[in-house]
Amino acid sequence: MAEGVVRAVVTWASPPEHPAGVGLQDKTGELVEGVGSEDGARRYTVDITVRERRGSGGGEADFGGPFVFGTAGDRFLYLSFQGTGGSLVRRSKIALPRDWALPVGDEIHVTVIDADGSRAVLGGTGWSAAAPEKGRP
Repeated sequence: MAEGVVRAVVTWASPPEHPAGVGLQDKTGELVEGVGSEDGARRYTVDITVRERRGSGGGEADFGGPFVFGTAGDRFLYLSFQGTGGSLVRRSKIALPRDWALPVGDEIHVTVIDADGSRAVLGGTGWSAAAPEKGRP
């Protein structure tokens, strides 16, 4: 697998109202806020790099870029919540896949069902190469 850039599209199926910002956090602490849709979901989009994980013997992915946190084999994105003063008050990890069974295309998609805990609960089977069907997590 050659190194490439993919667009990670995170859909939060039913986000609660939040008085300040919510978004995907980069390593400088800035947030990329989502875009609302007619079905009430919010979509967050960032570009990340993907390559074969060193020493894996093939088939395992490793991710990088300003929005990717964690160590090789345990990479994730942060869905972060700002308080009314602008400081981060909470964040939830969105785990990136370890085994790369998806075809690498232009985009990968995941739906967040619940972001109340330190690890977000993902819908369906987790990450996929296709956008979720409308109305389905």
